Parts: sequence; C-alpha cells; structure tokens
Amino acid sequence: MSAPARETHGTAWAEDAAAFQTGAGRRVAPWIADFRKLGLDGFRELGFPAPKQEDWRFTNIAPIAGARFPFAASPGPGVSSASLAPFLFDSPDWTRLVFADGHFVSSLSSIGEWDGADIQSLADIMPSGHPVAERHIGQCVPTGTNGFTALNAACLNDGVYINVGEGETVKKPVLLVYLAVRDEPFAAHPRNLIIVGDHAQLTVVELFVSLTGGAHFTNALTEISAGRRSVVDYYRIQQESPLAYHVSSVGVRQEELSSFSSASINLGGALTRNNLSVELAGEACTTVMNGLSIVDGDRHVDNQTALDHASPRCESEELYKAIVDDRARSVFNGKIYVRPGAQKTDAKQTNRNLLLSKNATVDTKPQLEIFADDVKCTHGATVGQLDENQLFYLRSRAMDEQTASQLLTYGFANDIIERISLEPVRAYLHRAQSSALHTAAAIGDLQ
Repeated sequence: MSAPARETHGTAWAEDAAAFQTGAGRRVAPWIADFRKLGLDGFRELGFPAPKQEDWRFTNIAPIAGARFPFAASPGPGVSSASLAPFLFDSPDWTRLVFADGHFVSSLSSIGEWDGADIQSLADIMPSGHPVAERHIGQCVPTGTNGFTALNAACLNDGVYINVGEGETVKKPVLLVYLAVRDEPFAAHPRNLIIVGDHAQLTVVELFVSLTGGAHFTNALTEISAGRRSVVDYYRIQQESPLAYHVSSVGVRQEELSSFSSASINLGGALTRNNLSVELAGEACTTVMNGLSIVDGDRHVDNQTALDHASPRCESEELYKAIVDDRARSVFNGKIYVRPGAQKTDAKQTNRNLLLSKNATVDTKPQLEIFADDVKCTHGATVGQLDENQLFYLRSRAMDEQTASQLLTYGFANDIIERISLEPVRAYLHRAQSSALHTAAAIGDLQ
C-alpha cells in the first residue's frame, strides 16, 4: 500500500473540510452549518500546532499535517456482530453506540428507551433545530483552542449526544465504540456532547480500536457538562493500529458539589496526543484523573492535562503512569491552576514513568500556578527503571529474571487499572495489558 500523498501545510486539509461542508455534509440545520464554518475559519487561521509552541514542543505532528487522510464518506466493509463482539466487555446489556470509520452503525448499536435521558447519534439531531445542543456545543472545548479542535468543528459529521435529566440515573454504563475498518488511509472527526443534569449520574466508556493494521487519523472531541451534585465517570481506551494517528480533546465543566472521575488508557497508535481539561467551576467539586500509557517500538504518546480550580473548597487527585520500551517516547504535561479566591483548594498531581530500555525517552513537566493563599497543593514526577531490590527478592524466590521483570512491570501498571470501578472494564484491561506487556505466561505462573 502506498503512503498518503504529503504536503507541508494545512491547505489540503482546509480544502478537504470545505469540500465536505459543500458535499457530503451539506444537509444540516443552520446552527450546525454556522458551527462548521466557524471551525473552518478557525483552522485556516490557526493551522496545525507547531513545535515552537510550548505545549507542543515535544510532539511533532508533521506526520499528520503533511499527510492526506481523506474523509470517509461511508463505513468500510467487514463490520459485523462477530467483529464487534471482542469489544463489548462481556456486557451486551449495556447501552452502546457503534461507529465505523466515523459513521454511526445502527444495526450494531443498542440504545433502548430511557426515561429522563436522551441518548442518540449526534447526526440524528443535526438536520433540525436543537436548542439544548446548540447552547452547549463548543462551550467546554472552544473551537479556537488549537488547529485540531477547529478541524473537528469544521468536519463535524457524527458522534454521540447524551442528555441526562435532573435527578436521573443511567444505571448501566453507556459504551461508545469507534471502529477503524478501512485498510486505506482515512480521517474521522467524532464529537461527543454529554450533558449531565443536577443530581444525575452517568458512566461512559469510550473505546477506539482498529480492525485492520492500516494507517488512519482520528481527531476526537468530547465535551462533558456536569451539573450540581452530579456524578460522572468517564473511561477512555485507545487501542488503535500501530500505524494510526490519534488526537483527542476532552473538556469538562463541573458545577457545585459535582464529582468527575476519569481514566485514560493508551495501548495503541503510532502517535497519540491527549488533551484533557477540567474546570471546577462550582464550589466543593471533586475530580479524579488517572492515566496509563504502555508505549513500545517507535510509538509516541503525549498526555496534556489541565485542572482549573476556579472555585473554593474543591479537591482534585491526578495520577498518570507510563511504561516506555524500545525507542518509544512518553510526554506528560500536567497543569494545576488555582484562581484568586479559590481558597481551601486541595490538589495532588503525580506522574510516574518506568523505562524498560536505554533508548526510551520520557519528558515530564508537572506545573502549579497558585493565586490563592489558603491551599494545599502538591505535584511530583519520577522517571526510573525496575527496582533492583524487588528484582532480587523475586529472583531469590526461584523466579527467573524475565518473569520477575514482567511481574513488576505488570504491578506498576495494575495500580491504575485497579482504580477503575467497572469490573468488566478492569477484566478487559488486564487482558489487554498482559498482551501489551507480554506477561500472560508470567501472570499464569503466579496464579
């Protein structure tokens, strides 16, 4: 398969977006057309981020900017219940929305009827007026944040719309599966708009996987609005092809006494960039952010997080880990911003990295910006290899060096997985983690 045609600027991307708006994506309501135009204008002005920009200096996105990933007008062939089955977490009773190459596949989805909750494909609400969606779209992740968010708006085609009414609880998780099916290069720009009302509860599991080994580009964006005293759990798993490029932007706004927890798991992709920003807009919010990246070969993963403590008496806890092998590279940049007046803030941020190769690279930059005087904030980062004392202890118990190393590595990652409250997701990640770390035999010996 020949490589995608290359060019050095974002001009071709803008041309493709403009062609999409006048072609396959032309039948939408005026509010969507205006939003797309805003995105296209923004992308033409911003272009792709450059390495000279501080937040992008460790991640060169030239392989994306210089390639041609055309919009997939329809799902590729080969999507079936059998191909989907491994990604249902052994929980077929969950509400699920399935997308193939960026397009909703109703035959593989199972939405059902919910009292007090509106769950559907975003494309289904785009042809007509929708005051709630129109009011919320672009609020948690502004279109002009960077070139990728602008491009997502310009190419808005499908995704998920969830609106949970006040006091309602969606008892079972909502599973969003994004399948890459085509073997030839293509781009998908899914967008999720999630609105959780006051005193409401919702759990969302977002999974990105490839059914083939082809190169493709996913530019995903999720906005989450958490109302007063709401509880939102959000799990995101990226397990795409080793030739795939993945950029995600997740924006969250929390109102008073709300609780938001997230886990970002990165197991695939050639180049992955995750942007997660949370605004603690109301008093006494609670935020938990966990992340795990397992990176090998020549792969590159960049996690950027931002916690905006905008109100008093909020608590946040963040733990991101990375296991880096071969010639791979992991980047972490975590920011905690405490605004003036956000007294009694309690924020903890930790980044831990395990190097398995002398050629692996880690760049870590935890940051605190504090403009209030009555706060408790900590941050730290570690980069190291396997503990020699722990290795010696295991080997003294008649365990060979390879098995001992595998078990210690597994345990390092398992700390994040065990923080996930959903047992089916934990079980899935244990299997995926064992495969990624080649530890299945070692774990079997231990058990």
